[in-house]
Amino acid sequence: VMREAATKAASAFAALKKGGKTRKDVYAQVLAFSESAEAKGLPEYEAYFVGAILNGFERSGLALSPEQAAELRKLLDEDTEVCSKYKTNLGEDKTKITFASEELEGCDPEFVKDRTDKETGQVVITLKMPDVLPIMQYCAVAETRRKVTIARDCAYGNNLDLCAQGVQLRKKSAAILGYKSWAHYVTERRMSGSPEKVFVFLGGIEEKAKPGALADKERLRLLKKAHLEERGESTDAEVTIESWDVAFYHAMILKREYGVDHEAIRKYFPCPVVVEGTLSIYQELLGLKFTEIHKFDAWHPEVRLFVVHDAATSERIGHFYLDLHPRDGKYNHAAIFHLLKRKQLPDGSWQTPVDCMLTNLPAPSADGKPAFLRHDDVVTFFHEFGHIMHGLCAEGAANSTTLAKCPRDFVEAPSQMLENWCYNRGVLRRLSKHVESGECLPEANVTALLAAKNVNEGLMMLRQLYLGLLDLSIHGESPPADAAGLQALVDELRPRISLLNNPPGCNMLRNFGHLMNQYSAAYYGYLWAEVLSADMFASRFEQDPFSKEAGMAYRMTVLAPGGVGSIAGHLAKFLGHGPTQEPFLRSRGILK
Repeated sequence: VMREAATKAASAFAALKKGGKTRKDVYAQVLAFSESAEAKGLPEYEAYFVGAILNGFERSGLALSPEQAAELRKLLDEDTEVCSKYKTNLGEDKTKITFASEELEGCDPEFVKDRTDKETGQVVITLKMPDVLPIMQYCAVAETRRKVTIARDCAYGNNLDLCAQGVQLRKKSAAILGYKSWAHYVTERRMSGSPEKVFVFLGGIEEKAKPGALADKERLRLLKKAHLEERGESTDAEVTIESWDVAFYHAMILKREYGVDHEAIRKYFPCPVVVEGTLSIYQELLGLKFTEIHKFDAWHPEVRLFVVHDAATSERIGHFYLDLHPRDGKYNHAAIFHLLKRKQLPDGSWQTPVDCMLTNLPAPSADGKPAFLRHDDVVTFFHEFGHIMHGLCAEGAANSTTLAKCPRDFVEAPSQMLENWCYNRGVLRRLSKHVESGECLPEANVTALLAAKNVNEGLMMLRQLYLGLLDLSIHGESPPADAAGLQALVDELRPRISLLNNPPGCNMLRNFGHLMNQYSAAYYGYLWAEVLSADMFASRFEQDPFSKEAGMAYRMTVLAPGGVGSIAGHLAKFLGHGPTQEPFLRSRGILK
């Protein structure tokens, strides 16, 4: 009941926000003020705020005729409703797949035991990430991996139809506003400026990454061939790499050739150790102090709440919640939600921001054993917590000047930069503690983990390129008109860009939630931001990741401005030069 009420309230609130952007009476007053002598004498921050509000009104169609404005609002409301239904299908999916225990050969016995139905003896798997990822990485039975892959890309009710509806609604909205496509509308306010520039950017990376990706795919294919022979499953047919093979044979390469067994080293990453270690490092790096609050109103017993103060001045910076483990109906990815933003109150005091971090990290077992994280879970937690810090440390006092309004193709850069800490020897020692011995991750494991960092990087990068190009394609000038068109696009684009065939009837647009929220026509921003993040790390932190001077400069120069001014200018000030691609390409092993 509460979740239903929350879903309705969220839809109503989103519609209210969109409706507020089409208030001509408010626009007229802001426009009149912007032309006054008082407005022309405003300092930079306030002047930016007024300009941002005006620009937002104009992009919302306030220059339209009343009939066009009404049609635009109708389209935006319909899109909000479609996106809400899509997210509900994701969050409330009840799909369960059953397997005999032998069909999960290679998976951790505890993983299998925790999911075994005591009455039937069958292993019950959901489509949530803590169930899916271990199977895709470690299950030696190809048919099991295939079934899970197909189930995930064919589930979630009518989401493919909803995606098609959303795409068409956005196309119509953009046309009313005078844009050639939704992608043109979105990128106008990004660092990129236009989809044409994004295509050039992505094409340049594809050209550099493709030779390595082809070599990666052949390496996986030869390993699969040898593995099938070992199992006595080889046939006369040509061995090919399918989508459900990549994660499994990637993990096998890490284990056999680099000595990296992610399943084994999980015992060094108990979830509480990783969480507390991450919080400690962020406090040290950014000059902050976190204090946990134990008595508060929570929506679930597992939720934790912290208050954040500046370590030097004791000024309150804000609060954050941590909601880390999966449960039925919960948002099924990792994300940050801004619950309250910084605001000056009438009495002159400040409302400080409140953010919430939702993840789906493995939960403790039923018998009380701690949850263990894979290294990529550690990276995810470190990354997402970087967004918490961006939200709390941004000093703007209004919506158009805070984190939420900095360019979407930059917003991932700060957190992506911080992922580098998870490949630092000192940090790995602080984030690890074996559940039995209490020892940190052994030096040999650390060395192997670092050596394997860029294995199959070419193939992985082409996957990111595929996702970005898929997003731009469905939000381009001639988007598919219906679910069948979306299916045809994925069937053509996936093998051409990612080098992997799309299984018949499968379509990740059923669960690609990014494209049904604020990331529509913006997914390319992950790679765009990675280029910026690599330059930030190489220029300021590579020599000393714990430099307090660099950490405070990062907090004050990159995080604090939020959306005010030119992010390119802030970056140049922090870096001491304009951003370049070379550190990114070197960090990924594409440039030697």
